[in-house]
Amino acid sequence: MKNVLLIDSGSGGVNILKECVKVCPYSNYLLYCDHENLPYGEKSKAELIEITESNLQKIHSFFKFDIVIFACNTLTATVIDEMREKYKNITFIGTVPAIKPALNEFEEKDILLIATKTTIKNNKLIGKYRNSEIKFKALSRLAPLIDEHLDELDLIYPYLKRQLSGDFKALVLGCTHYKAVEKTIKEIKPNVKIFDSANGVARRLLSFIQDRTFGYQVQIYCENSELRAKFWWYYNN
Repeated sequence: MKNVLLIDSGSGGVNILKECVKVCPYSNYLLYCDHENLPYGEKSKAELIEITESNLQKIHSFFKFDIVIFACNTLTATVIDEMREKYKNITFIGTVPAIKPALNEFEEKDILLIATKTTIKNNKLIGKYRNSEIKFKALSRLAPLIDEHLDELDLIYPYLKRQLSGDFKALVLGCTHYKAVEKTIKEIKPNVKIFDSANGVARRLLSFIQDRTFGYQVQIYCENSELRAKFWWYYNN
């Protein structure tokens, strides 16, 4: 049975973990919530490479992972190439915005992508569409707000209502945290179709799993015990 490590700076990784367990219930999972370095979305590429290398070395001392999922668009955009080059015996899976599925159903001019500033700046897939009619908006404050109000997400409604003004038919969630406020977004924009990356990541993981004997274990690690309890509550709800 493969050991799968998921890394994110907060609760966004829980959304990816949920989908991975649902689609691929054949692995041992550890979600590492690097809350000490939240938010990733405001850090430089050099900082994130240093943080990730340190985290991988520390985690490997107690969880011998075979596969690493960067359950974070920002982390994927900035460090995955370097980690693949350095750790060639580890399989790395990234999280990228679901732009292509959105384009299968909507025209460029009807799509809005929201993400952190660092993701919009560094993501290679976004770079391919930078000169298109797709609209991009950085909402770097949203991920910390979600972590802060995970058990009272309605409090984020006024912020989202201000940020999601304008006309668009499809919304691409370019940060794994944002799935937590999908219901709130639908209240604000009931006719907008939302695209997120969780299922794509889970299906990518499944492609690497040969032994599909049912059985899995889930662990969530966060050095802050109060946050760990909150993330476990969120995972189970």
